[in-house]
Amino acid sequence: MTAGIHRFAAFELDRDGRALRLDGREIPLQPRVFDLLLYLVENRERVVSKEELLDTLWPGVIVTEGSLQRAVSLARAALQQGGLGEALRNYARRGYRFLVDEPPPATAADAQDGDALAEAECAFAAGRWRAAMAAFASADRATPLSAECLERWAAAAQCAGELAAAAPPLERAAVAYSSRSEPEAAARVTIGLARIQIESLDVAVTQGCLRRARRLLSGLPRGAQHGFLAWMSARLHLYNGDLAEAIRCAIEARDIGRELQNADIESMGLLIWGIGLQARGDTPAGMALQDEAAAAVLAGDVSPLVGGIVYCGVISSCCNSEDWRRAEQWTDSFTRWCERCHIDTFAGACLIHRAEVFAMSGRLALAHDAIARADPLIRAGAPWALGDAYRLLGDVLFARGEEDAAEQSYLHAYQHGWDPYPGYAILLHQRGRSDEAVRGLKRAATLTNWVAGERRGRYLAHACQIASLAGALDEARALLEALDRAPAMWASGAAAAQVDRARAELAWATAEQDEALRLFARAADVLRHQRAVMDAALLRLRLAEALAACGEHGAAAMELAAAEAVFESAGAGGYLSRCRALRAAVSGGGG
Repeated sequence: MTAGIHRFAAFELDRDGRALRLDGREIPLQPRVFDLLLYLVENRERVVSKEELLDTLWPGVIVTEGSLQRAVSLARAALQQGGLGEALRNYARRGYRFLVDEPPPATAADAQDGDALAEAECAFAAGRWRAAMAAFASADRATPLSAECLERWAAAAQCAGELAAAAPPLERAAVAYSSRSEPEAAARVTIGLARIQIESLDVAVTQGCLRRARRLLSGLPRGAQHGFLAWMSARLHLYNGDLAEAIRCAIEARDIGRELQNADIESMGLLIWGIGLQARGDTPAGMALQDEAAAAVLAGDVSPLVGGIVYCGVISSCCNSEDWRRAEQWTDSFTRWCERCHIDTFAGACLIHRAEVFAMSGRLALAHDAIARADPLIRAGAPWALGDAYRLLGDVLFARGEEDAAEQSYLHAYQHGWDPYPGYAILLHQRGRSDEAVRGLKRAATLTNWVAGERRGRYLAHACQIASLAGALDEARALLEALDRAPAMWASGAAAAQVDRARAELAWATAEQDEALRLFARAADVLRHQRAVMDAALLRLRLAEALAACGEHGAAAMELAAAEAVFESAGAGGYLSRCRALRAAVSGGGG
């Protein structure tokens, strides 16, 4: 070292000039990344604890360990440009040390390999996920990557929405960390593997990964990986329908996240806790926790990968509970967040949720396109969502008037383990199979998985509507009583409007016409407020039918015109034909 300059390999670290140079070329570094690298270089004779680094780099500021990890990742990316990506070494449960081994004489091939890896690290640090994937793959073909590089390769794949591509590098990283006797790091990537495996419905493999992670962490002080393990365990319990255990593990993850000031762990704990409460019937409390998790993402406290997971969970719950206004607001916010983070959240299963928002807002062509783009992605990385894609496609086809194709799509949804309701029940009712429709909705409402739990209110509301329309009034009353016993599962969002419509259909069937008309109109207002454009138009069509039956042809014509405008714009030929048939009847009756 001379005049405040540290030299190692082809690098110069200029303390006074606050610059890192490689062969005379300056490599830009964020201020805290420079401070981190300088501190480790100047204390290279020892392992520096994480606590010391946090106190030194962020004096008087409360930050999470994730901030340190991101700074280390960026420093490694800069050093990798000169082939020293492994100089910042992580010592499990101890900290970091700057340690440079003298490399053998470089060859031309070595330089090319180093260029590929440097390109990968730079792309990763800049959030160019697909470019990072390609560069990591290229570098790995030349020289097998280190465990750390494999882990970053897998993270880039997940941020790009390519879950299936993340599994092979994670599997190799787990083996590498184990061979280096780094149980905490091995547990970290094993938990990441569990997340990918459950998306692929490989539940046995998921359980095996979590058992291994638990064994690797046994005896270690409670740390971040215990929090990630609690979150992933909650996710598995949620899939298995064990809501109580899912909530318990989610609260544990939340608590560990707060204890460690780790926003990633805390937000994922809040997410699963909220989904569990919503599936158990307490939608307002569940959505409040999910909103808190999503707000942490938008505030910039959460990593891109975890942010994508949180968004997907929140938007799924919004769709399941028919809270379209909240779904639209979070989608708009997260679209801007994705652009900032260069993350492809709208991929695979999340693309299906976005397609459902499109469909409900009357943009059927966009919904159909999103489903088509999602199909190959979910087949490769999240096959559990294939049934949901078929269900939504059935709804789109039904709205267009392609009833036979819609029925086939609904049947495909069921074959892939997904209940195709309420759309399939409405189709059955329209074809004169109302009893079958009600039975199917009631069965779907009794299932214990979290999706059925989140949708239970809408299932029972539609069952009540169909029972009233079919004249099964005792059945309709019993269903309405069941809804009234658990108002928390439907009191918010568009589900409340569907319950109002259920009350209206029962009132209409029992000749309480004024009450029915009042409830139909109130439900339509709620749906418009919730931005449930298609459902609001369908309710206006139903209100027009009721008004026409009461002889109020002028009012019926106004409701009908409003509904027709929506269906024409959406290309909903099936619903439009019903409007035109009623218009002909109203025109004839109105003289």
